Amino acid sequence: MNYLIFWILGFGTLWAGLKLFDDEVLLIVTIFVGAGLVLAGLLSSPVQLQVGIEVVLIASLFHLCMECIERGGRT
Repeated sequence: MNYLIFWILGFGTLWAGLKLFDDEVLLIVTIFVGAGLVLAGLLSSPVQLQVGIEVVLIASLFHLCMECIERGGRT
């Protein structure tokens, strides 16, 4: 369950960085810290959850690629 703590901290840091900081340096630092915490949460989560998240991400990426191909006019 410690992965949930990492995810809460990570997504909270990402949200706070995007909402609070206008300075580019602080924004970049908070995004890297938030992404690192989210990644640490993913690495410490159970394997079944990791596989599920990976399947969802691959399906989302595939859908995005298909949208780009349709907009480009390639068949």
